[in-house]
Amino acid sequence: MRAIIALLLSLFAMPAFAAATCAPVTTEAKILASADALDVHPDWADGSTVGLSWSLDLQGDAEGSDGEFYLVGDLIDPRGNVITEGVYANVMEWECDSDE
Repeated sequence: MRAIIALLLSLFAMPAFAAATCAPVTTEAKILASADALDVHPDWADGSTVGLSWSLDLQGDAEGSDGEFYLVGDLIDPRGNVITEGVYANVMEWECDSDE
């Protein structure tokens, strides 16, 4: 019993890292394969778009050769499923916030 209590206390004492989550500000947001506005991800090249209830689990950002900044992360559908991993998105088309 003491071991279980000690384990639980150690888990609660660990620092919590909140990942930023981003949401599209328009249904015209492009899903990209790289930090290039013209490099539409192959899974999204057929003209498909994301709805406003989709999200991006932010993993980082990148600056493109065009000087624009791009978000990098996993695309999440409205049900919480990862649909496309490691995508890029123009920072101007998404709004991010963090739990921190």
